[in-house]
Amino acid sequence: MAYPDQSALELLSNRQLFEEIHQLKSFFTLLFSEVANEFPPSYLKSIHHSSQGTKISKGNELEQCPYQVLDIVRDFDKESGFNVRLLNWWGRGLFVFALLGKNNENIRQNGSFISGMRSQNYLLTKTASPWEYKKIIDQGCVEPITEHDGIQSHLKSFEHLQMVRKIVYPEDDEILKESLKEQVNQILEIYTL
Repeated sequence: MAYPDQSALELLSNRQLFEEIHQLKSFFTLLFSEVANEFPPSYLKSIHHSSQGTKISKGNELEQCPYQVLDIVRDFDKESGFNVRLLNWWGRGLFVFALLGKNNENIRQNGSFISGMRSQNYLLTKTASPWEYKKIIDQGCVEPITEHDGIQSHLKSFEHLQMVRKIVYPEDDEILKESLKEQVNQILEIYTL
């Protein structure tokens, strides 16, 4: 067995790079924690009665790249669930996801959630599982959100409704925090219309 190439030895010896990576991972964990603290469990339960609050997850191997996740609401029930996810995926970007179970009442009602998300420029994911980020992000398995009839057809094919929007990293970390809080607030407000 051999090193992949000569630059691998240089990479292994680059302590500063790994310290900077660690610092940036810690930054996003803290950022997500601050955003999560803006949404107390009692508030989330008032929006969606099966809410399990918030949770931060992180790892190093999502398609060979690190990631940090903040889940808000955390009801992954395939029938009636609702979740808002912030995903910071290194090398890909920062994304906001909204996931609803196939029979969530906000899908069955008057379509205000669907039209609200469409007005905020979210795209509909087209994958069998909501966790297929490689397909969603790398391969672009998304489409514009359609009217209510199109959503019913989508649900027959995929059995969940997930929407995604990419967030551009701003230069200022406070602007980033406020932007993420605003994104989550918008989804929660649309959900309660």
